[in-house]
Amino acid sequence: MTQNSPRRITRVLTPSDEHPLAQASRLASRFRLAHPVEVYDFPEKGNINQHTYVVRAGTGASGEYLLQRINERVFTRPRSVMRAMIASIEAQRASLDAGRLPACDEWEPIALVGTREGHPFLDVENHRGPSCWRLMVKIADARTYKSLSEIAATAERLRIAEEAGRGLAIYGDLTCRMATGGLENPLPGYRDTRLYFNQLRSVLAGHRRVEDAAALLPGDPTVLHSTGEHFLIHLEDPEYRRRSDDPEFRPWIDLVRSEEAYGITLLEGMESGRIRRLAIHGDTKLDNFLFSTRTGRAKALVDLDTIMPHTWLADWGDMVRSLVNVAGEKERDLSRVRVDMDVYRAVARGFLSAAREVTPAEVDLMADAPQIIALELGLRFLTDYLRGDSYFKLGPADPPDLNRARAMAQLTLFLRFRDCRDDARRFIEALRAEFPAKGAA
Repeated sequence: MTQNSPRRITRVLTPSDEHPLAQASRLASRFRLAHPVEVYDFPEKGNINQHTYVVRAGTGASGEYLLQRINERVFTRPRSVMRAMIASIEAQRASLDAGRLPACDEWEPIALVGTREGHPFLDVENHRGPSCWRLMVKIADARTYKSLSEIAATAERLRIAEEAGRGLAIYGDLTCRMATGGLENPLPGYRDTRLYFNQLRSVLAGHRRVEDAAALLPGDPTVLHSTGEHFLIHLEDPEYRRRSDDPEFRPWIDLVRSEEAYGITLLEGMESGRIRRLAIHGDTKLDNFLFSTRTGRAKALVDLDTIMPHTWLADWGDMVRSLVNVAGEKERDLSRVRVDMDVYRAVARGFLSAAREVTPAEVDLMADAPQIIALELGLRFLTDYLRGDSYFKLGPADPPDLNRARAMAQLTLFLRFRDCRDDARRFIEALRAEFPAKGAA
């Protein structure tokens, strides 16, 4: 979510169909807000939670809030999402109250506004089923960036990259004591690399019925319900054969299959106890970080919908993977895909200069994590293209081979990470020596 200025929306309402803005205004009045209450459209809403509005309440120096409905088509257990969000907020506040944020840093967790009945969010039941609405205090004096490419000056671009790394470290330190026992994955099966490889096996075996794929399906009923269709082919046989036998694409399939042991490194590390399973953020793209407009420093990590048990190395790897990718995820000229090592070093410096709650074994894997996450995402794009784009669905304007192009670009990035892995390891070791208290927890 971003903090840009709102745009007022006015439309004529009909008695038979409540306008979304009228609905938002009615629901906003059910929260503990001063009057009068005004509701505006939020033009910078994300792709998932489309029902997001700016709310202004009170007179004079009125407060601003964000009213948002959780997209239950994506997050099928919205109450579970809210429980995890509340736990993250409480963990951040408890750590701040305990003085665990250095005096030179600033951090502002999301603040939820309760309903008039005293609940932390609003449950709404109607003819379309249940939905969850939340009201959050709009964090003031903050801005976001969609990508580093919108920052023209090189020095400022690297400074923001370093601040993003520092922000991830602060968030991880503040939340590392969250209990994970009752924490549910909001997207069942997400970040389960073994599951993704089993989906590829099933698709390459030509499975079209659940019965055929039975040996490869997950045992957990919730995960099976959410992921079962992605083990099956959804294409007519001639098109499936054309895609799977494509001589240009076949080497990428072979590459992915040959890297399975490397791809599950993080999972095996958690299973063996070598690295910790924590409550991670789950979506560390740049525009989920808020930066202070006064100091330019990272001050919040928002969009707390994907909190899940995993290793912070997945958050680190995904953030680095997205920030250093010069060409972007849809690049078709693979010669343009490369790793911006200046950005890599900036993010790593920001993270390790601030991180206190990390272990030596986890720091040992920091150079591998972006490569592993790039492989995982390339595997997901590749499998989806082969089975018929059942997960990364195509829009009306998308080319039919978009997921093929995404797979090849991401797997090329995986290879580029491999080329520079030794340089990355040396730099991380140098940072470990520069910040000796880090990586020694």
